[in-house]
Amino acid sequence: MDKVKKTSWEKITSLLQQLYIVEQQIQEQHVTIQSSTYTLVSLFHAQFRQLIDREDIIDSIQQLDFETPQLFNMGRNLQSEFAFTSNHKYILKVVSGTQYRYFKNTFHQYYFKIIANKSCLLARTFGIYKLEDRENKSYFVLMENLFYEHKLQNSQIISIYDLKGAQSSRITKNFDEQFHQQQELLKTKAQTIPLLKGKDEDFKKIRFFQDFSNEKKLDLMNQIKQESDILAEANTMDYSLMIITGHINQCQQGNRLIKLSNNIGTIIGIIDYYQEYNSTKKLENKFKTWFGMHKPDQQISCVDSDTYRKRFQIYFQQFLQE
Repeated sequence: MDKVKKTSWEKITSLLQQLYIVEQQIQEQHVTIQSSTYTLVSLFHAQFRQLIDREDIIDSIQQLDFETPQLFNMGRNLQSEFAFTSNHKYILKVVSGTQYRYFKNTFHQYYFKIIANKSCLLARTFGIYKLEDRENKSYFVLMENLFYEHKLQNSQIISIYDLKGAQSSRITKNFDEQFHQQQELLKTKAQTIPLLKGKDEDFKKIRFFQDFSNEKKLDLMNQIKQESDILAEANTMDYSLMIITGHINQCQQGNRLIKLSNNIGTIIGIIDYYQEYNSTKKLENKFKTWFGMHKPDQQISCVDSDTYRKRFQIYFQQFLQE
C-alpha cells in the first residue's frame, strides 16, 4: 500500500468530525459526505453507529495525531500505516482497496454476527471509510486500541505475542535470552522491564497458560473456536491472536482482561481479520508450494481459510486442552 499523504490524514479527520456531528440518526446503509475536493464514504454507518458513543468518537477524532502517523512493521517488508487519537483510545488504520471491498461485499455480515457477543475476542472496528479526490483513493478503518481499556502505556507493557498458529518464519531472534532476562527482572520487581515480543515458536516454550484455571482455559478455547469457525466461513485468513501482558490496577479492569495476578494482567484479542483468501493469496500459495519456500516439516503461512482455521485451533488446543 502506498503511504497516505499528510493532506489525506488532515482531510479525513475533518470529514469524520462532520460525519459524527450530525445529530439525527442516519438510516442509510452507506453515508457519503463531501467537501470542495474530497468525498468520504462511510460503510454500514447506521450499524456501526449503534456500537459507538458518538460524543466520545467526536472528542477523540478531534485529537487524532495525524501529524505523526506511524508505520507498524508486519515483517517481510510489509508495513501498516496508522494514527492514534491522542488519548490512545482509537486507531485509524490504512487498509487496501481490496480489504475495503471485501468488508463491503462479504465480511460485514460475519463481523456483525461475531461482535453481537459482547465478550468476543475480535478487536472491534467502529467504521470503515473510503476517502477520494480527483486523483487518489485511500481506505481507512477506525478500530479500538486493545491497550487503552486498561490504561496501558508503553512503559507498562511487559510482553506482546502475535500468534497465527503457523511455524514458517514465526520465531523471534534472541527470544530465549530476552525472556530469561525479563523473568529475572520481574522477580526483583525492577521498575524498568524491557518489552518482550514473541511469535508462535517462541510462545511454545514458555507455558503461558499454566496458571489459568481449567474453566478459564476451556472458555477461551471455546471462544477461539467459535470465532475462527465464523472467520473461515467468511473465507478469512491471516488473522492473529494478540496476547498482551502489562501492569494493570484493579480499578482499570475491562471486558478484555482475561487474567489478573499481582497487578499483571493478560489482554487477548483477534486482530488483522480483513484478509480474504482471494486469487492473489491462492497464487501466493501455489508459488510457495511449487518452489518449496518452507521447511519440509512446516506448512506455509498462506493457506486457504479452512486450513488456516484448523491450524489456528490446533495450535491453541495444545495449550488450553492440556
